[in-house]
Amino acid sequence: MNAEHPETLFRALDFASLREREGLVIGEIAGRDSVAALVEAVRGHAVTTILPTVAFAGTEFGDAEAPLRAVEYLRERVGKRAEVLKPVELSSPRLWAALNSRFAAEITRRFGIYSACLACHLYMHLLRVPLSWALGNAPIVAGERDTHAGAIKLSQTVLSINASREILLHAGIELMQPIRHLKNNSAIESLVGTDWPQDDKQLECLLSGNYRSADGSVTYDEVAYARYVHEFLVPVGRAIVAAWRTEPDPRYQAIVRAMLEIN
Repeated sequence: MNAEHPETLFRALDFASLREREGLVIGEIAGRDSVAALVEAVRGHAVTTILPTVAFAGTEFGDAEAPLRAVEYLRERVGKRAEVLKPVELSSPRLWAALNSRFAAEITRRFGIYSACLACHLYMHLLRVPLSWALGNAPIVAGERDTHAGAIKLSQTVLSINASREILLHAGIELMQPIRHLKNNSAIESLVGTDWPQDDKQLECLLSGNYRSADGSVTYDEVAYARYVHEFLVPVGRAIVAAWRTEPDPRYQAIVRAMLEIN
């Protein structure tokens, strides 16, 4: 991955032809839930063409072929009901750094909470925005769930999922989350099969579990979390979308700095 901006990675696509396709969606390919969401989108939402996208934060390691195998698995699951196109890779290290690392100390001081996972999840959605625009505001399908059989994922709470939807709606894009309200993993298995355990067959992240205590538990200040989402995550996401409308290469750190009102 040597391209800096998400929009530089998909210029070879035939946008005119793709925009003519009815039932086209951009699929977020990550782990099991993302594939389950796309299977459900085909079954229940008249999706007939999927453009798979794989987003990179720069913190991934492990099986580099896992995303490609996930795309092949998706093809098998949807069969002839939908065409699964060649996957597109997306990355913007400068955007990730501006959202997640450069101002970590200031965010912690200001809001009393910090985890790289919080804005990283938004980053993954934002990377698809320029591509969606190029495809006539094609919907984006993601595999978020309000709960994971009782397990807490700080990057996937009702509040943060709603925030991502709000930001993408500000961009004029529908963020489809067809499995959002599936509580039990058995419901996911009904979509992808029982041979794909949770968190298996996917890239790993260097920062995985960074918000967990040593015993694996997750505790956090819900008031601080809500302030972070409402006063930082949503405004900065909307600001990045606004910047992309007028310039292809915005100064991400300057945008985040302005949101934090740092002189």
